[in-house]
Amino acid sequence: MSFVGAINDKLRKFFSTHAALLDNRRCYVGCSGNFTIEQIITRHCPAAEIHSNDVSLYSSVIGSALTGSPFRMEVTSPDLAWANAYIARGPSEAVAAMLLLLEMLKYEPRKNPYSERMWQGYLVSFDTLFEKTLARVRQASTSIRIASYTMIDVPDYYPRPDGVSIGFLPTYAGGYEKLFARLEESISWDRPAYQLLTEERREATISRMTEGDYILYDDRPRPEFSCVARVDLFGKKTVFIYSNLAMRRGIFRKKINEKITPYDLLMPEEEIPSSAPVTALEVDLSTINHYRNMFLSKKIQPGSGGPCYLVFAAGKLFGFLIFQAYSQKGGAKDEIYMLSDFVVPSTRHKRLAKLLLLVTRCTEMKTILSEKIIRNYKGILTTAFTNQPVSMKYRGIYELAKRGEGFLNYRAEFTTTTFKEVTAQWKKRYEKQ
Repeated sequence: MSFVGAINDKLRKFFSTHAALLDNRRCYVGCSGNFTIEQIITRHCPAAEIHSNDVSLYSSVIGSALTGSPFRMEVTSPDLAWANAYIARGPSEAVAAMLLLLEMLKYEPRKNPYSERMWQGYLVSFDTLFEKTLARVRQASTSIRIASYTMIDVPDYYPRPDGVSIGFLPTYAGGYEKLFARLEESISWDRPAYQLLTEERREATISRMTEGDYILYDDRPRPEFSCVARVDLFGKKTVFIYSNLAMRRGIFRKKINEKITPYDLLMPEEEIPSSAPVTALEVDLSTINHYRNMFLSKKIQPGSGGPCYLVFAAGKLFGFLIFQAYSQKGGAKDEIYMLSDFVVPSTRHKRLAKLLLLVTRCTEMKTILSEKIIRNYKGILTTAFTNQPVSMKYRGIYELAKRGEGFLNYRAEFTTTTFKEVTAQWKKRYEKQ
């Protein structure tokens, strides 16, 4: 068992590789969180002296149990007061009860039958779940060795000139508060005095911790520090490890499987003539993945789909389409879901994406998709992930079907426009603006 945490496995492996640099050193870990760093140092550095610090209830219950320090915690929520009997049994028992309550409170609102069943399931099975969780807590505790645990506001925790300052600081203000808010509302404990880690206070903390030997985890480029590791994962922020210790540099990227098949790409400065015919070529997912790696932002989480098409104008590849053959939630049975649509960069055509969307509505596209899936499709459904009220990319070609939190659903019906006519139509509607 490991406690709740957010340090990705790439960084954990990188830190494990270099942990020996900390042996025979005093290590001061600020914002210990789930004690991931402490576990790694314990495993690889038998002579390291580890000191931990945090201000959250979650970490403090665990830290106090690991050091055998007394810790006052009382559940004050009337619906959960029965949990105090479990907490009173001992430090490890308090950790087990706290972990179960943290999971249980996710379903407390009981807004639907599923959350109601989960809530009732925790109530009925709490004894059994508690014993299983307690056994895992005791096992996990044997892999963490810390000399002390303190609850000091992290800007005041550094510097520690006699050791290495290690800071895996929250990358957004109020991170702890948002994550553990309901748990801390339900429990009375001796809270330490601290302020939210605002941008200004975070920068001051980093400035102090880097006065001596340090290892810093951060989510922004910092040319003033030595970057020893960078992790780029799809759908995630790029994160960095900075340190003045003698670590070998590493870059970690996750690429989707790709197959490189050369095609004649539309170059950024090339113009598509009004008379340019359009064609669509079906390819496998690994072929289109090559172009996803080239042209899509790493922040876009790739999904698996098919069928996939490359779209050409006058023989030049400019567009990429990935569909899903099955019905998407919220979509009609006669609509196919478009998982992804993107184009090559173009300095000559500012609205090249509009051409690709017009192509998706052409009568030939309807025929291609209907024959492929053996279903008479009448339209297309897709999603734009944005907090904006509209997507300028789809606006005017697709209709807004649904507005949700962080996303917009758009749909369009197929037209009678042909591949031969679509380029001239696009030029007239969008290239003259």
